[in-house]
Amino acid sequence: MVWLVLAPVILGVAIYKLPPVAARTLALAGQAVLGFLAVGAWLHAGYEPTFEVLGGDDALLYVTLRTDSISLTLVTLTLLLFAAAVVYVLRASYADNKLLLLLLVLQGLSSGIFIADDVFTLFVLFEVASLVAVLTVMYRKNRRNTYDGLYYLVVQLVAMMFFLFGVAYLYRSFGVLSVTQITEVIAAGVDGRVLVLPFALMLTGVGLKAGLFPLFSYVPHSYGNPGAPSPMLWIMSCVLVKGALFWVYRLLDMFAPAFDARIFLAVVGIITGLLGAAISLAQEDIRLVLAFSTVSQSGLIVLGFAAGSTTATAGALLHLVTHALAKAVLFLIAARMIRWYGTARLGEIRGVGRRMPFVATLAALAMLNMVGAPFTGGAVSKDMMLLGATGWIEAAMWAVNIGTILVMVRLGLVMFGTSDAPTRFAAWRRLPDRFAIGVIFTAVSATIAIFATDAVDLITGYYLEIQFWPGAVKVATFIAMLTGALLAHSLAAYRVSANALERLRGPLNIALSLPQAALMLTVFFASALIFATTITRGGGT
Repeated sequence: MVWLVLAPVILGVAIYKLPPVAARTLALAGQAVLGFLAVGAWLHAGYEPTFEVLGGDDALLYVTLRTDSISLTLVTLTLLLFAAAVVYVLRASYADNKLLLLLLVLQGLSSGIFIADDVFTLFVLFEVASLVAVLTVMYRKNRRNTYDGLYYLVVQLVAMMFFLFGVAYLYRSFGVLSVTQITEVIAAGVDGRVLVLPFALMLTGVGLKAGLFPLFSYVPHSYGNPGAPSPMLWIMSCVLVKGALFWVYRLLDMFAPAFDARIFLAVVGIITGLLGAAISLAQEDIRLVLAFSTVSQSGLIVLGFAAGSTTATAGALLHLVTHALAKAVLFLIAARMIRWYGTARLGEIRGVGRRMPFVATLAALAMLNMVGAPFTGGAVSKDMMLLGATGWIEAAMWAVNIGTILVMVRLGLVMFGTSDAPTRFAAWRRLPDRFAIGVIFTAVSATIAIFATDAVDLITGYYLEIQFWPGAVKVATFIAMLTGALLAHSLAAYRVSANALERLRGPLNIALSLPQAALMLTVFFASALIFATTITRGGGT
């Protein structure tokens, strides 16, 4: 298992001093070999986890790796997304061996996040991954890149200090660092009050990386950076954020024997989902529209974990995959639109369907996936979450999905109309190599939809007797929601003045300063601490 982490790093170091053509050839060949091996390991993975211990017998020093069907699925997804990033940058004017090295090192670290089992190793992987991500964002040196990269780094470092203090407290209490062993100790019977502080500390650390409310202040400083290499946008959204959400799931499972944190996560998920959609609707930059849409989907996934049922949990884990595939396609297409039109403003991008029908078709399929339209992979994961949720959590999921539909309708309007803006270069010039990436992602998502039962079983390890094929009621419901979103957008466009829209957008376009971001971290930590203290003193389990 350790080769999943080390092989990309070694490959990056090996090609660093090679001539550019040889380096790029080896990088592509290495991705193909790694992908083949990862798919083989995934297909042979059992539902029960397997472990690998490195470093001897000292519990403080050894590293524990854990793989099962879902972790290897996410590692395979990571390899696919990074292979796409390598392909994307091969012809970029700014790409060189140094950028390939950074991408390959980040690939190894990201894979490690999904298979790590001890919390200190996880801390190290998250921290080094954040540093490498910042170096990649700052790769094309200018003042904006430097400021945004340093902002992202400082906020991430402060958040992970909370996580590290939680790790230290757990080790002081139990003498082990393995999540599996800690879970067994807690299940054997531990006073929940001992776990209140580490729960709040560790959840604060991964909560910021997952973009949970109110910790998504770093989003405009990273996703909205016009100088960052385009692949970094989908790597941040589809790999690093997903790694943090995966660990929200693991931490919830670890602390579950001592107290039930689902109510707290449900409240956070609702606010994150709805506010993320609202902020996304208020953006003019297409990158920020997609970025805050990711925030909204993070809230939806957390709601799936908080629902507490096997079906909802499996749906949330599957949505890590289906959302990543769709969002990577949209970031890819957004980068092309920005380059073709010379602007990132949605109001200045029109007529994509007429000028680039292939691109428009690919974008439409990705947006349908995002909203969970029938016959898509997104529909499978969202239906599972809805089927496994009840009461107000189910209602919250519907509300978040309506917000997603509104966002995608606004984004989809760029396909229509006409634009006088000249394209920057021929639209079809580089389709074979770069848009093949989007076709592959779309095909994988379609395969999940077609073979839904087997896909859920293979990806999540849950075999669920559910009828995934959409019936007439489901199709009619989706059409009604889409029609309502179109009407709402039309009414807002024709009945609300431009000044009124700006006044509504104002409060939603605030980018927090570093002191304000640190304050939000403290607020989240205090909220988690108060909640955990309340339920343990009240005898909650």
